[in-house]
Amino acid sequence: MVKKRFTTTKTVKGRTYHYFRKDGRYVRLPDNPNSEEFDRAYWALMRGGMGPDQKRTFEKLIASYKQSPKWQRLAPRTKSDYSKVLEYLQDVVGKHDPTKMRRSTVIEAQMRNSHRARFANYIPHMLSILFEHAIDLDWQRDNPAKGIEKLKTGDGHKPWPKNAIETFRANTSGVTLLIFELALGTGQRASDLTRMEWGHIEDGGIWVTQGKTKAELWIPFTERLRVTLEGTKRNSLRFILCDPHGRQMNYDQIQKAVHKARKSLGLSQYSLHGLRYSAAGELAEAGCTDQQIAAITGHKSLSMVRKYSRGANQKKLAKSAQVLRDQNKNGT
Repeated sequence: MVKKRFTTTKTVKGRTYHYFRKDGRYVRLPDNPNSEEFDRAYWALMRGGMGPDQKRTFEKLIASYKQSPKWQRLAPRTKSDYSKVLEYLQDVVGKHDPTKMRRSTVIEAQMRNSHRARFANYIPHMLSILFEHAIDLDWQRDNPAKGIEKLKTGDGHKPWPKNAIETFRANTSGVTLLIFELALGTGQRASDLTRMEWGHIEDGGIWVTQGKTKAELWIPFTERLRVTLEGTKRNSLRFILCDPHGRQMNYDQIQKAVHKARKSLGLSQYSLHGLRYSAAGELAEAGCTDQQIAAITGHKSLSMVRKYSRGANQKKLAKSAQVLRDQNKNGT
């Protein structure tokens, strides 16, 4: 037998134990170095996997995937899109064993997020990638997420009309209303709302480091948001969005809170992310330039700013056009 790299042995009371040793860690290997089981465990460890005696979790699988060449080859935008889903999976099933997940569970997770169809379709897609990586690590033999049919996405996110905003405000309270006002008032993504802290508030605004772009922004409060924050009971000394026990709320929790309220008020067609569109729209209607809107939303591309605010810009231009039309008629 040829000794494999990074392996060592230790003899205790006449019995020899085999270990994988690399980067300061020791992982025990199967007893027979000539067995197929030994080879599988060894090569899994060489690829960044775990030893046979360690618990397998989605957290460890995700960490291993992010160390792999597959992840390193991804474009920055793809990494950003994948990261949102990986964050969600870590929150929901991070401690679970991926080898025990069934196809029906993947479909159930997709359907539970059907109110945001694009994100829902990313769930089986991302799980399929993770399961392929698990197969490479020799954790399992099949991919239960492969080939799951996508949901129809419809027209995607859209800004909330004024009557929908007022309906939501008039019929919600507590943390649900706080999530809403933070989203609309700051124009930030849902994942960024979860990381907002009381200590980040300064000079009538809040410092935000966006998870997607890594942009560091200071966002002044709108009057409505300022009043809402002043009337909020601080259940946590640190995080603004937390449960009654002071625990930080995660992405899934704030989505569910707003979705429940939207559904009960007949506003299911408007998403939490749609408030980011609404924020950009309100800024555009107020006469802000694309650069001013980007200073709030954090968009690097002005074309994306225009996408978010185009409805409001069209409305503003249409109003001015009709004013000119009426003036022309009155002058003739």
